[in-house]
Amino acid sequence: MMSLVFSFVLTFLSVLQSAAAPVGVTLPDWQEGMLDIHAINTGSGECSFIIFPDGTTLLVDAGDLYGYTPPNYSKVPARPSGEEQPWRTYADYIRHFLPEGRTHLDYCLLTHYHIDHFGFTGEGRTMHESGNYALAGLMGLYSEVPFDVLIDRSSPDYPECDENSSTANYIRFVKYNSEHGSLRVERFELGSDTQMAPRYRPELCPDFHIFGYAASGLVWDGRNVVDTKARYENGMSCAFLLSYGKFDYFSSGDMNQRNTCSAVAKSIGRKLEAMKAHHHLTNEASYAIESSVYQPQVVVTHCFYERDIQPNQSIIKNYSGTQDMFFTNLPMTLVESSPEIYKDCKCTGGHLVIRVAPDGEFYVYVLDDTDKQYKIKSVHGPYKSE
Repeated sequence: MMSLVFSFVLTFLSVLQSAAAPVGVTLPDWQEGMLDIHAINTGSGECSFIIFPDGTTLLVDAGDLYGYTPPNYSKVPARPSGEEQPWRTYADYIRHFLPEGRTHLDYCLLTHYHIDHFGFTGEGRTMHESGNYALAGLMGLYSEVPFDVLIDRSSPDYPECDENSSTANYIRFVKYNSEHGSLRVERFELGSDTQMAPRYRPELCPDFHIFGYAASGLVWDGRNVVDTKARYENGMSCAFLLSYGKFDYFSSGDMNQRNTCSAVAKSIGRKLEAMKAHHHLTNEASYAIESSVYQPQVVVTHCFYERDIQPNQSIIKNYSGTQDMFFTNLPMTLVESSPEIYKDCKCTGGHLVIRVAPDGEFYVYVLDDTDKQYKIKSVHGPYKSE
């Protein structure tokens, strides 16, 4: 018994030590007992990679705008360069940080059917040899770093779409790999914390849970599933709360419909340590509702357009003094032209990593995104979980 206690203490101390790595070194590998939440920056879509305390892995979205030209604005510079398709950058990043001995992901969650979350399939894409789908975003990543379980908001009832659309490409990917491979596809579950459970050593993290709160406009209100009447794609995003002991992290794709955000916030009903900003930090009304309830210490925003509403300058101005705001790729033209708005932001670009120790203490690391050495540019924290 004493040897087990001693072993646990050594592991705990090792995790604490690695959670306080210095600037200039490559971010140390994940260790058992630690929770890692990575926001991977390619400048071309949204992608989060999460390692549970027992080594179970979860990918949330894999946006890929390679070849896409926005109609009324520009994209930020690609990272590490514009020569490599974003899904390959995701693959290299994930392979670097996967727990030792792993070659695949356990879960993948697609929050909704938009190209900055699963991949644009325009010209210049390689087609799968026999699946009749283009390798882009989530579909391209699967070819190099496969995942066992794919979860989306509506499987098997997908929206009607043009057969040449990126959504149709995703549906062909799902059909082929579920019928001809080992991919299991599921609809996102509301009111449950068992769908994305630890798979390897759950005894290490009995206080770790991912709870499903919203999808397709439906919200778990604490007792029942209610329909908030969201009928456009962003508002129908999947939303979940990840908890590890005292630490809580909220993620909701692009869920920016006011009444849906309000229903979810009411159901959660407490302060959180960290959150991913919905819809790249846009929609002031919805953000005000969430902030009043969640009061997050840390806010992570995935951004990749030259737009002053995405992320929203008013939100940054109003909240960056009381919330530590981190951005994967702020448009530098806007930062340089309006420095007063952005002066309290903790970073303007890079891969972002929230690393949580078993006692709830956590740091935020900003990693260099100009190469694939993943060196630490800045360290923020420690933060305490309440």
